[in-house]
Amino acid sequence: MSHSPTVAEAVALYDAFAAAYDRSFDTEPMRRVYERLAWEGVAALLPARIGTVVDVGCGTGRNAERLRTLGHAVIGIEPSPEMRAVLAGKPALAHGFTLLPDTMEEAVLPEAASDAVLAMGSLQYAVDPRAAMARLVHWVRPGGLVCVLVDSRIALTFELLRLGRTEEALTRLDEGCGVFSYGGRRSGVHLFDAGGIAALMREAGLGAVETRGILVSASAQGREACSAAIQADEEALLALERRLREVPALADAGKHILAWGYREA
Repeated sequence: MSHSPTVAEAVALYDAFAAAYDRSFDTEPMRRVYERLAWEGVAALLPARIGTVVDVGCGTGRNAERLRTLGHAVIGIEPSPEMRAVLAGKPALAHGFTLLPDTMEEAVLPEAASDAVLAMGSLQYAVDPRAAMARLVHWVRPGGLVCVLVDSRIALTFELLRLGRTEEALTRLDEGCGVFSYGGRRSGVHLFDAGGIAALMREAGLGAVETRGILVSASAQGREACSAAIQADEEALLALERRLREVPALADAGKHILAWGYREA
């Protein structure tokens, strides 16, 4: 059964995942592709001038490294001790990177002091996504970017229906929560639809909000067929996904939803 996340279970899960986390992007085709697509989307949205970016749930520092390569100063927020231990060994983060060993609910940052705030796969672990979103917006300057990557409630419903798990599909659809498991640990996750995450962002004070689907073909073909397509010709699958990503109406069909907006004055 699905259930809402707690801080303790999310931290325990990512502690267990930490040692294998970076390697998983090499061994799991869909994970590798969705990260590439999501980063492409983020990179296109980042401010052209060098600034400060908050990376919420920075994990092992994968996006923080990319941000540092672009010249941005990065403030990473990461509550998992084991993920932080992996991150600490990365030379690219020795300078221009500040780590806060907190949850997004506990981290203390000045208001309107950052040029962008990213939460790439972390907002769904917040106990209260509405309150967490308000905090993300509080940290960014007026006109600054807030961008999140979340799991799609609709895409997961399609996947479970395809697998014949009808009761579970309807439960996830109704409750808006799912479960992510690794290494014997499990954590609840909030699930979103495009309209819901967009409304949450507008309520928190963001304007020009947009959403896009990431890994739309996984909903169309199924997880196994999508993975096989990636292994057969990854660049062709990426080209297809880039085309599908540009259609706003397909946002809910993406396994993940990339959503962004800009803090209003």
